[in-house]
Amino acid sequence: MFGWRAGSWLVREGVVNDTNGLIQVGEVARRLEVSPRTIKYYEEIGLVEPEERSAGGFRLYGSREIERLERILKMKSIGYSLAAIRELLAVRDTAQEADKVTVLRTAAEHLKERAREASRRSLKIREDLERAESLREELERDIALCERRIRELGGQG
Repeated sequence: MFGWRAGSWLVREGVVNDTNGLIQVGEVARRLEVSPRTIKYYEEIGLVEPEERSAGGFRLYGSREIERLERILKMKSIGYSLAAIRELLAVRDTAQEADKVTVLRTAAEHLKERAREASRRSLKIREDLERAESLREELERDIALCERRIRELGGQG
C-alpha cells in the first residue's frame, strides 16, 4: 500500500496537473488504495487539507499532503485511533513551526515516547505473527494426520 513515493509516480504516469503539480483526490485515493470518501473524511476531521481546489471544485493534493496521508494510513493500519493520529500530527506540525527550544524539546520528548510505543506495537505484531505461523504449522500437521488416516482406512467414509 505504501510502497510508492509521491514524487516518483507523479510525472512518470502523467497524473500531475500540468499547471501546478497537484493531483486530484481520486488519483491519490487510487494510489493509496483507499476511497476518495476516506480522504474527504480525513479532511473533514482536520487530519489533512488539500493544497487547493481546481476551478471545477476538485480537491488537489501535492506531495506534502500525500506524504501526510501515507503517514495517517500507516498509523491507522497498525491500530492507532484517529485521536492518537491527530495528536501525533499536531506535535509534528508544532515541531516544524516552532521557533523556541523549549517547544522543540517538549515535542521531541513526546515524539520519542510515541516512537517507543510504535516499537512496542511492532514487537507485539511480530509476536502475534509468530503465534499465527506456529498455529498454521500445527494445523497443517493435523491435516496431514487426517489425510494419512484416510489413506490407511482405504478412503472409506
